[in-house]
Amino acid sequence: MTLKLLNGSFVRKGRKIIDDVSLEIRKGEVTLLFGPNGSGKSTVFHSVIGILKLTSGEVLIEEENITSLPVYERFRRGIVLAPEKMRVAPNLTVEENLLIGCSSGAKLSEVYELFPVLKKLRRQKASTISGGERQMTVFGRALLSDPKYLLLDEPFQGLQKEAGDRILETIERLKEENVGVAVISHERVNELIEIADRFYIMIAGKVAYEEEIESVEETLEKLGEFMLV
Repeated sequence: MTLKLLNGSFVRKGRKIIDDVSLEIRKGEVTLLFGPNGSGKSTVFHSVIGILKLTSGEVLIEEENITSLPVYERFRRGIVLAPEKMRVAPNLTVEENLLIGCSSGAKLSEVYELFPVLKKLRRQKASTISGGERQMTVFGRALLSDPKYLLLDEPFQGLQKEAGDRILETIERLKEENVGVAVISHERVNELIEIADRFYIMIAGKVAYEEEIESVEETLEKLGEFMLV
């Protein structure tokens, strides 16, 4: 059971942002996407979720071609993005942000257990909370969407160590629950490698390298060859 981007390209103003990129996210696995800033990593996620329309290539979920489907249809199929830059709806409360796209509040208690500070802030406008608290809100909102495939773009931004530890623990739990998780991150790299199954390296809009993870040391060595650690 997989989510695939096959030979995906996206062109903006005559420039290829991603060029013939193929990426596979398997259920019950953690996939890491590495690369320098501007290499096209976020564009890959935006193409998979449907925010950006591919210039060429396909997106398949469990062999169903969803390339032409809008974001909300992909969301219904269980593809969920927790975007970078702590994106929340500023005029909604923390709790209203958490409940976006969630059919019920039954799992809210799980998010509040994960991040107790959000329970204290639940009636505050999201515009008034800190960057780290917005990041927790973004992550909690994604969990409440009951993802089959979860795309995490810089999930540790602005977080203190304890909150980051909880996100790592949650990623491990989701893997055990057969969710496919893909992560872009410049932080907590060693710890992510320890729980991940495969990794991709993107350079200048292309996949320069991909491999299953055998050991943390070998993976870090390969990242070092591309000057990413």
